[in-house]
Amino acid sequence: MKKAEGYQSISVPEDRLDEFFQVVQWAFVGEWLIEDRQDYVDALPTERARALQVTDDRRGELGDIAAVHASFGTEMVTPGGRRVPTAGLSWLGVHPAHRRRGLMTQMMHDHFARCLERGEAVSALYAMEAEIYSRFGYGMASQTVKASIPRGSKMWPVEGADDLTVRLERADFDKHDELVSDLQAKLTRPATIINPVGSGRNARFTDPVGNRHGYEKWRICIVEDRGEPVAYAFFRRKPDSELGIHDGVCQVREHGSLTAAASQRLWATLTDFDLVGTTNTENLATDDPLLYQLKDSRGIRSKVIDNLWVRLLDVETALEAREYFHDCSVTFALTDKHVPDNAGVWRIVVEGADATVTKISDDPHGEADLSMDARHLSTIYLGGTSVEALAAAGQIHEHTPGQARELAVAMMSPVAPLTNWDF
Repeated sequence: MKKAEGYQSISVPEDRLDEFFQVVQWAFVGEWLIEDRQDYVDALPTERARALQVTDDRRGELGDIAAVHASFGTEMVTPGGRRVPTAGLSWLGVHPAHRRRGLMTQMMHDHFARCLERGEAVSALYAMEAEIYSRFGYGMASQTVKASIPRGSKMWPVEGADDLTVRLERADFDKHDELVSDLQAKLTRPATIINPVGSGRNARFTDPVGNRHGYEKWRICIVEDRGEPVAYAFFRRKPDSELGIHDGVCQVREHGSLTAAASQRLWATLTDFDLVGTTNTENLATDDPLLYQLKDSRGIRSKVIDNLWVRLLDVETALEAREYFHDCSVTFALTDKHVPDNAGVWRIVVEGADATVTKISDDPHGEADLSMDARHLSTIYLGGTSVEALAAAGQIHEHTPGQARELAVAMMSPVAPLTNWDF
């Protein structure tokens, strides 16, 4: 029996969502509370929920769901503040009783084909296991700083920060969705994911009891300039008191700021709550303004980890949907096992901020200035990793001296890419 035989790809109807969620719990090792079901339904883009069900009794009970995934349609900000049609892939898992049968590959191919049909040139995800997604052409396109910031950390002054006002409220979809969406749409950092279309849009507001672990419900901090919102952050706190010493924790999830002053006012608030000794966050860009505003950058405990993983599905559309910063004309041979139409030799010609991308051969091993795999092209796409860095690591191969640097300078982003909210 061949791999992936005995399974059929299906869209998941509403009356089978509980089966969908059961597979998710098996795949991601966890038991959900019954009272949290609606939160998960609200977070799931149900119209794009997909699954593999058993069609051969040698694979299991006929009709059982064996693997699941879902995605939402959105746009992602690219270098220069432009946008590219993107699919945010999530909820991806295989029931442990059905592993090693090619189900992940079949789901990925299903996802890629449907994205291309909808005109989504890029797929993006957060990777639970990085090696899995590299096999399918995803590259680590951005990194994030996880930081623990002591209360009252001193900052270098930023003009105008003290003139801004702050609102602290319970996060509420009906009250705050439009505000957050409007602010998110104004962010220009590459890798920013614009609010998705359709169901699942309120995922950032869901608050399952089983995920709180002693924390309060999500709050929102809104910074305003004369009544106009200029920054926001979702946060929650957890009390802790040992030997009479109050040392609680504040957890910051999604956040965004439009100006340096707004960023400082936001973080000055989030790092100075009474009865809270430490503020933790996982969504700081490697060049986030906060890292330069703190007087003692060593005073925070931090580490850099992967952030967004990106996969180019339509090479021409994706590469032409971003801005460039150096004129060049470079050819590259591209291998792509999972989207064969991408394989071949491509020429990218940059004049000013724009690129013209043309496929000149279907031979992925043809003569070219550079050669790379789809995962390498995906890694360099948002400008967080340079072509020359991957060439120095032996991943991209340079056949014409100097061309790796030419393309590297053209594609590097002036600011580090970062996706500021989890999906």
